[in-house]
Amino acid sequence: MTVYERLPPGEQKLADTILARLNTLASYSATELAADASVSKATAARFFRRIGYQSFGHARRQARAEANTASPLYALAGVNPQEPAADALSRHVAADLKNLSDTFQQPNIDAISLAVRLIARASRVRVVGMRSGHFVASYAAYLLAQLREEVVSLPDAALTLAENLVALGRGDVLLVVDFRRRSTLLPKVVEAARDAGAKLVFVASPGMPGLSRNGDAVLNCLTAGASIFDSYVSAVSIVNYLCAAVAKELGKKSRKRLEQIETLHDALGDIRH
Repeated sequence: MTVYERLPPGEQKLADTILARLNTLASYSATELAADASVSKATAARFFRRIGYQSFGHARRQARAEANTASPLYALAGVNPQEPAADALSRHVAADLKNLSDTFQQPNIDAISLAVRLIARASRVRVVGMRSGHFVASYAAYLLAQLREEVVSLPDAALTLAENLVALGRGDVLLVVDFRRRSTLLPKVVEAARDAGAKLVFVASPGMPGLSRNGDAVLNCLTAGASIFDSYVSAVSIVNYLCAAVAKELGKKSRKRLEQIETLHDALGDIRH
């Protein structure tokens, strides 16, 4: 006899409800599941103990860990709709401050120094970020393009990944922004750059299999959010610091390029001072 057949009728109804929602189980609360199955919360508690969990909370945490997708859908189950706005804002700010503090306390200094040297000395720099990493990658490319030539952000509006990767070779750098819910294309882009002989610099959040290898520069940044979305405050900050350090490393070269850019702004009249 299967476990299902040994369950009381009420717990069988709950099991049916859970099985129908298995792929999104972590997005529900125990109360919601019990209501959908038309059983009591006590029945739900007994059911989860019967199948080997201390509580539904333990089952949901396992579901989240196994999903490993960082989907906002799963985080919704932990949101308290009655929480005062001021408390939610305080938690949000506290989480961002903790991310910033913990990120810059990690052993990132040597990695930043390596990244600065690689980017400053590279013949070409390509910057790639997909999904949540795209805006951070675009910001990095925007800053670096003010300091040196041959900086391109990928993928561009035309999705010309192959066309922009084909130029990479020895002496070049690919800066990779790698956050959770990684695009399946990103590992392929990284391997294409490796095969071409390019150096790799990563701005990455922990918590999933890394794409880096020994010799790469890896700048870790914490991205835990206070609510349903991850936070990228620390990633933006570390990119800002990295690019400022590249400017110092380039010295007169970056100053000359910035001066040329300002001269063009004056000629174009495109910025209001």
